[in-house]
Amino acid sequence: MNNSFQSHQTEPQKLVENRTSYAGNDAVFSIYDTYQVARRVELHAPNPMYCGMISGRKVIHSGKEVPFDFLPSESLVLPPDQSIYIDFPEAKMQEPTKCITVELPLSRVNSVVSRMNDLIPRSKYSGDWEYDSTQSVHFKNTGSVDLLIRKLFHLFTEDHNQRDLLIDLNTSELIVHMLQTESRNLLLKNYRNHVTKNGIAAAVDYIHKNLNRSISAKKLSSVACMSKASFYRYFKNEFGISPVEYINNERVKKASYMLRKKKMNVTDVSLEMGFSSLSHFIKLFKDQTGTTPKQYQLQKAC
Repeated sequence: MNNSFQSHQTEPQKLVENRTSYAGNDAVFSIYDTYQVARRVELHAPNPMYCGMISGRKVIHSGKEVPFDFLPSESLVLPPDQSIYIDFPEAKMQEPTKCITVELPLSRVNSVVSRMNDLIPRSKYSGDWEYDSTQSVHFKNTGSVDLLIRKLFHLFTEDHNQRDLLIDLNTSELIVHMLQTESRNLLLKNYRNHVTKNGIAAAVDYIHKNLNRSISAKKLSSVACMSKASFYRYFKNEFGISPVEYINNERVKKASYMLRKKKMNVTDVSLEMGFSSLSHFIKLFKDQTGTTPKQYQLQKAC
């Protein structure tokens, strides 16, 4: 994704968090480049802010949380009026650490929340969509989020008749991704506590207990106490992906752990995760991670 941003790299005015900004109707898109090692650099915004990492590595210090790495193809959503502090351990003049931000007014986020409740409601067990303005959210991008960030970059930096309309549409899509990810993270963090009263949580619990087996849509809808159509709709509304996509994501995560920590060979991991076809497992793994299982294992061994 970094190549998409190279053409707009300008002569830096400063070496730490050199900022280039582009304004829309009610959103501001910024590109930050850092060219030297730095520590504890503050980032603060009065409004909700989406951050997307493009190149390099940052270490994020946020409140009482344990500091964590922020890497390319990851996202961080910051609540309004809260500061984080950033280390830049690898920034160089020839290889700057680069990220983008999209700052959005809270009223705009709440407007999208209202539309989501009308158009893609959550199940009755989960309640209405809400934006938690007190918590930051850190997540790995899907391919659709990476594509959306590239689209926003081009829309903000180019001048054409439909610019403002397309910016509004695409920032709304970004907000939907933010809220679905926040909802998913919260549900996954606490799903075992809600298995008896939340059908989606019960289905997630079943998935995690049976990742190495064939899992049918019929079984999941039965566990969730919903019709197949209702289960599929509510699951996708809340998670932003289908049950099958979620199962595949979780299988690849578990397979990655086996390859990295248990040092199992690829064939054994494929069988352990319930794949009947080794070639299907390799293709799925590569689609998810960008590398084959064997390449992944060799990289992590270095």
